[in-house]
Amino acid sequence: MKILGLDGGIASLGWAIIEEGEETGRIIACGARCFDAPETPDKKIPTNQIRREKRGMRKVIRRRAQRMMALRRLLHEHGLIAGAKRDALQLGIDPWKARAEGLDRALAPAELAAALGHIARHRGFRSNSKRDSAANAADETSRMKSAIATTQARLGKFRTVADMFHNDPEFDRRKRNRDGDYSRSVLRSDLEHEVRRLFDAQRRLGNPLATDTLREAFGEIAFFQRPLQDSDHLVGFCPFVAGERRAARRAPSFERFRFISKLNNLRLTRPYAERLSADELAFAEEAFGATKKFTFKALRKLLKLDTAVRFEGVNAEDEGNDLVARSGNAAEGTAVLREALGSLWPSLVSTPERLDAAAAVITFRDDVASIRAGLAETGLGSAALEALMVALEAGRFAQFKGTGNMSAAAARAILPGLRQGLVYSEASAAAGFNHAARPAVRLDDVRNPVARKALGEMLKTVRAIVSKHGLPDLIHVELARDVGKSAEERDEIARGIEKMNKQRDRNRQQVAELLGRDPRGDELLRFELWQEQKGFCLYTGEPIPCEALAATDNRVQVDHILPWSRFGDDSFANKTLCLARANQNKKGRTPFEWFSAERTAAEWQEFAARVDDCKAMKGRKKRGFYLRKNAAEVEEAFRNRNLTDTSYTTRLLLDVLKGFYPDDGQIHVRARPGALTSKLRRGWGLQGLKKDAQGKRLADDRHHALDAIVLAATSQSMVQRLTRGFQEAERKGLAREFSGEFVPAPWPGFRLDAEAAVAGVSVSRPERQSVPGEVHKATIKRVTPDDEGRPVVSVRKRVEELKETDLDLIPVPKPYGRISDPAKLRNLMISAIQEWWAAGKPKNSPPCMPNGDPIGKVRVVTNDKPAVSVRGGTADRGDMVRVDVFREIDAKGRTRFHMVPVYPHQLVALDRPPGRAVVAHKIEEAWTDVSASPYFYRFSFFINSLIEITKPDGELILGYFKGLDRSTANITIADMKSASYLIRGIGSKTLIDIRKLKIDRLGVTTNIPQETRTWRGAACT
Repeated sequence: MKILGLDGGIASLGWAIIEEGEETGRIIACGARCFDAPETPDKKIPTNQIRREKRGMRKVIRRRAQRMMALRRLLHEHGLIAGAKRDALQLGIDPWKARAEGLDRALAPAELAAALGHIARHRGFRSNSKRDSAANAADETSRMKSAIATTQARLGKFRTVADMFHNDPEFDRRKRNRDGDYSRSVLRSDLEHEVRRLFDAQRRLGNPLATDTLREAFGEIAFFQRPLQDSDHLVGFCPFVAGERRAARRAPSFERFRFISKLNNLRLTRPYAERLSADELAFAEEAFGATKKFTFKALRKLLKLDTAVRFEGVNAEDEGNDLVARSGNAAEGTAVLREALGSLWPSLVSTPERLDAAAAVITFRDDVASIRAGLAETGLGSAALEALMVALEAGRFAQFKGTGNMSAAAARAILPGLRQGLVYSEASAAAGFNHAARPAVRLDDVRNPVARKALGEMLKTVRAIVSKHGLPDLIHVELARDVGKSAEERDEIARGIEKMNKQRDRNRQQVAELLGRDPRGDELLRFELWQEQKGFCLYTGEPIPCEALAATDNRVQVDHILPWSRFGDDSFANKTLCLARANQNKKGRTPFEWFSAERTAAEWQEFAARVDDCKAMKGRKKRGFYLRKNAAEVEEAFRNRNLTDTSYTTRLLLDVLKGFYPDDGQIHVRARPGALTSKLRRGWGLQGLKKDAQGKRLADDRHHALDAIVLAATSQSMVQRLTRGFQEAERKGLAREFSGEFVPAPWPGFRLDAEAAVAGVSVSRPERQSVPGEVHKATIKRVTPDDEGRPVVSVRKRVEELKETDLDLIPVPKPYGRISDPAKLRNLMISAIQEWWAAGKPKNSPPCMPNGDPIGKVRVVTNDKPAVSVRGGTADRGDMVRVDVFREIDAKGRTRFHMVPVYPHQLVALDRPPGRAVVAHKIEEAWTDVSASPYFYRFSFFINSLIEITKPDGELILGYFKGLDRSTANITIADMKSASYLIRGIGSKTLIDIRKLKIDRLGVTTNIPQETRTWRGAACT
């Protein structure tokens, strides 16, 4: 039987195909593929988000240009300017003065044009998005609106915006905003008011050009704003009701469905586990929605439960948590709608479909006008519509986001069964639904770009494997838990792991102090459990001496609280340190089963009290493991969960992989959790190929292939053999761990086979031939000539980033405006910065000029050379696209290699590829021209091109190309096994030979003796 193992991560894939017989087996092939995740390496921002933001900025600039072009045409048609060319409004007129004086005197045509052009270019703030309403607004928008409110209060003393900005001394020195300072922002409606006042004044003063036709046409051009796009059509479809889209997460019916489902799964200990009665369910539902949060404590108070009654699986200190939501509130949508509708709510509760529709409109639409139109279609009535719009304007719907896992119609259909006390699966069946059903999803439907890339790489690799080795009988899949997670979620996981590792290091040190040596075997685990249990065996209440923590001490054992053979859980939460005789008495039972059969109720209460007294232990471990009473009900579900990966992304991959096989009723694709394969890797003695003695991962990407080998070998028969072994040990009350003596090898010699296979893996990395997104870096630097005419590059730096040495590099500006002594101004600015430094750089009190203007950024001279000319300045080059390699045979018959770097801006600006090769420590104009004989083009290096070089001393280096230093002509190569191990400073010109190779996704390499040079996709000479 052939089995394919696939171990996937967000930027890596391990694969292995093995063949297993009754007593034999072999590894047919294995490999590792590493690729770039579509996100930035540092902040993990998705690259498509960056592209979207850049496109948005370009769209804004383009639309502004179109608006100004339309305005110039309008002003030319009405006789205000001579033409409609781009510079037609560059009239040398102070627009603020024209706008202000236009209220009192007739303006010349050019003055009126300058005034209108200025208003159209700076047209004020207006948002038609619900996100900018009160509490919904982003921080930046909130700061802007606060500043606008202050400005509007001042505006009340003046006739128009321009009247205030031109005549108020507050705005004499500065009329535009600065970074983070929005004190010069105005509302678009105030500018619309100014235009009306200006035209009225001009008509009164006899200006024949100030017509109503011009004013109306100007308003349509200058103040038009496109409505925001709705997202209703992007919502996924319901798995139960055809044609229905999934509900808004805050739809009242969906919230009620989640709430009653939770109540039906809740168990009360009085004294044994009982479900809520029908009356209690109805009583709780009646109170639902009165407040946003519905806690266990509130339910206890509502049902008047005795203090001795406990919620099973809920620690006493956790009863303040929401009953449904881990984060957020169970009745957020219901409570907000109820409060917004006020006295109208009772009459609308009988039509939940209308309330659900309203929640969907508020959730999936962003444009305020579109929301009003959508609410009008729900049938709620005009009074309810206006009440909801008032709440929208007040920002009451800030938490209305996200979708449920079914439609509101399906939730309403399932609710009657839930009210009868049926659990979700039973209530779904009563409504005619299959609770396990889920809609077919295509890979293109996966919205997370990182998950989509990872899944796409896995599918391409599977197709390549099938093409070469045939379709395997089984596929075993394991996905890293961060696949499908957002950047924030992955950061949280990483922080959790880092915190855990630091704690383990501290624990390791404490164990070493207790035992007088470094911990061995499971001694660290024993210590962590011993510490969590306050040094006692919780089964018996007897103390465990610290010397018993030694792995050789058989007085104590690590026991699975819920037997592994039944529940499949080998996590820390399911482990306890106990006396050996207690484990022998417990055998293959849960604590509750053991105490119920052989102990008294009083002894159980004493045991529960000991567990509750462990303050360092999480409530989930206490209630879900030690004190669990309904083991028989959850046994199968627990085992399936612990031995199968059920995450959304994994299920999606399984659905796609199943398409490789005929519908023959057989299970061909299985998912395995990482915890299980990790245990088996250690049990089979392969941990040393992945991690060092301290548990730190080795810098060797071949470990992905190792994980895939272990995954492929984790067959159903292997799981069954493990289960039988644990059952036997549990029956006898013996300790049993995932260690070599207890974990049977898949076949004789498996470990040696795996080591040899991994050693022969060539890690595959795709050549990055796509052009990087930026043609040049975004920051445009100023270029000015010095006294000798040489270009000097300067850049603006935030005051928070300035260093002491930067102060000497602040240039003296040329005289401008009313500034007659710029050197004095510069010195005053430096003094203000130094005083701010001396005060400790207070964030809420930035340095200020004598007139009170805050200093946000300062211009500083740099050592940079002009790179890419942009709008009169210079910008840094974008990332190098490729390096073209040329060969020369010099006069002595020696081979010399020359490297020609190619940049994105050259691809855009040049008709032919550049022809100058880097010469160390020379300016670009002095580089070698390789565009003609005796220089011959061989091939191009991209990031991750696989190359082999021969150094002058004969040393061969095979690795992936990582870059060229344009100042020294040295190249950098990454080791085949690890992208983090870089070999730098390799002089390219004196190499004896350079070869380029192609490596496919399965790790097979072929030589590339010669390539054809291309430019923009076409061959060139």
